Parts: sequence; C-alpha cells; structure tokens
Amino acid sequence: MSISDEERSAFTDCDARILSAVGGITDSPSEGHAWTRFADAMGRTLYTFDREGPPAPDPGPPADRAPVAVAIELRVRTREMHTAVLGLGEAVRRAFLVLDSLLTGGAWQRRPEALIALSLAAGHARGLDDRLVHLSSSMSPRPTALAEALGTALSDTGRALDTTQGLLRELSEPDGSAPPAAIPGTAVFAAVAAAVRLATCLEDDVRAEAVDASGVDLSRLDPVDPALLAGVIWSRTTVWPACLAPVLRARSNRVAAGVYQVRRVYDTRDG
Repeated sequence: MSISDEERSAFTDCDARILSAVGGITDSPSEGHAWTRFADAMGRTLYTFDREGPPAPDPGPPADRAPVAVAIELRVRTREMHTAVLGLGEAVRRAFLVLDSLLTGGAWQRRPEALIALSLAAGHARGLDDRLVHLSSSMSPRPTALAEALGTALSDTGRALDTTQGLLRELSEPDGSAPPAAIPGTAVFAAVAAAVRLATCLEDDVRAEAVDASGVDLSRLDPVDPALLAGVIWSRTTVWPACLAPVLRARSNRVAAGVYQVRRVYDTRDG
C-alpha cells in the first residue's frame, strides 16, 4: 500500500494509538483481523481527506495578543510537540518490531503490515515537522535554533523511513530467510533519538524563560495545565481565569510585596 506525502499528513494524531492497540495482539489470525480493520479505518480517513482537503495550517497566536499570553501558549505548544515526538518514537519502535518478525522469523505475510506501519511513522514525522513552522516567532535565539534542529531531525526520520520502505518493497519473498541486516534501522533510530532529545530541550528551554505577568489581564487565557506556569511572576493586579486563580494562589510563593511566583510542582511530564 502506497501513501503519498500529502496523504500522510492525515495520520499525525491517531497512528500511535492504533499501533499500540495492535502491538498487544499475539494471536496471528486476530492480528490479521486487527490490521484489516486498521486498513479500513485508514481508507475512510483518506476518503475524508481527499473530499475535504488537508486541515488548515494552525495560524499561531494572533499578533495583537499580549506577549504574556503568547509566551504561555508557546509553553503549551512545545509540551504538545515533545509529547508527539515521544509518540513518534513509539510508532517507529512498533513498526520495527513488525519488520523484525518479518526478517528474522520469515513471516512474510506481515510485509503489508510493516509497510503500513513504516508509512504512518513517516507521516507522523512529516506532520510534526509541519507543525514546527507554526510555533511562535517570539522565541529567543536558543529555542529557535533548537526548533530548527528538531525540524531537521524529523525530516531525517521521514527520509530514513522512506528508505526503509523502499528496501522492503524491493525484497521478494525468500525461499529461506532474509538476513536481518538487509534493512538496517540505524539511521531511523538515530534520527528519532535526536528528535526526542531536541524536543525535550526545546520544551525545557521555553519553560525556563522568564514570564512576568504582573498586572496583566489573562482572564481569557485558554485552559492550561498549571504545571506549565511554573516560574511565572504575577501580582495582585494580575487577572487569572476563574478556574486557575485558586490553584495558582496555592502554588505560588511571595517574592515581594504584592508579587508572587508560581513554584515548580512535579507532574507526569517532570516525573
């Protein structure tokens, strides 16, 4: 099954969940049924994509938004990017588990499964690379450089997965067993590992940048994980959304008369 670069962008959100569900199946007939359902779901997604066109690019925060709100939204987006890159790593791992069983166990009936999994992982990488373009342009030089490097790592991942697909398509069913080294995964895993490291650094750097919300009206701020506001300075005249105000008061330390700072609270991401 061949999926074009444009069509791959439809699979940036659901592929890891689907591959995860399939990964827990060990019975071969059940696994075959699962992949049949998966192919049907993918066909429906492509049909919708072809009729409605690709989703509109995320325009990013409006230019007239307060710099504080933009800085907070940037924290949210870099966390989402980090989480998504971790999901890409899991999708690649599962794709190579299928590929490994094909090459080392001679299970050549699984070749379509491996091609689908590799194609979805490549689409995931390209979709994330596209999303990087829409991160705020207000980032300071180091996070900006990290974002550019992350884009390169994601592009490298997509190309390496494409190469792996191409090599797999060229292999005919052997009469014996194919050598495990016939399709090396070194380049793929190196690129994914680089992407994970860079996404981690990008989120950490953005969250480390100072944000002073003293006297700013943030009552219209979108719902946000309070953990992402760690380090933010605010004052008695700062207006928080009603759902956040009591939480932030409980999580803040007084640093001066009428001035407070949200302290770090370890969450799932911080582990």
